[in-house]
Amino acid sequence: MHAIANSQIQHTLNSLHRKASGQGFTILKGLSKGVFRKLQPEDMKDAYIAITREQGEFVYDLLLKHQAKHIVEFGTSFGISTLYLGAAAQVTGGHVITTELLPEKCRVARENFADAGLQDFIEVREGDALETLQDVEPGIDFLLMDGWNDLYLPLMKILEPKLAPGALIYTDNASFASARPFLNYLKSKPDEYRSVRIHDNKGGSELTTYIGKG
Repeated sequence: MHAIANSQIQHTLNSLHRKASGQGFTILKGLSKGVFRKLQPEDMKDAYIAITREQGEFVYDLLLKHQAKHIVEFGTSFGISTLYLGAAAQVTGGHVITTELLPEKCRVARENFADAGLQDFIEVREGDALETLQDVEPGIDFLLMDGWNDLYLPLMKILEPKLAPGALIYTDNASFASARPFLNYLKSKPDEYRSVRIHDNKGGSELTTYIGKG
């Protein structure tokens, strides 16, 4: 299994994972705002809601094995998942496009990328992902879905024509009801997509291979 050897990247990741591990109350505080109304992204503005170290290391290894270069992420947050993508892009000679709605999270994420020395490998697009990812170039060979689950399917409709045959799609929070329309859409196209459940903890995750149109 490939591991991140760069000590600068590891130092930044260790610091961020420590911060994320103490976020229980912050996450619950944000979620509580959705008791009497629909939860909004702004409700989680202080929460990391990040992938685990195990997930990050799995994705990093996958990217290197796949030699992924055109990497797209939905859901930057404070940038933990993006750091794993950027670390892989640094090795493969690739580039990451990631998008985040909240300006403050974008600012902190950019600081984290610079702290890890990965700012040249990561492009942060601030704003609504349905707009910021419209003009992504074709040939995506890795797509990470780790943002607001309700947007997974509409985003897929935008990005689907830009997937390269053999592209991998990693979906976080795959067991959430709000992610079901997206996953059902993939399953409705068995000639184009093959999916397998990867992790069951922290909301679950699935890995999908885009076979391509027949």
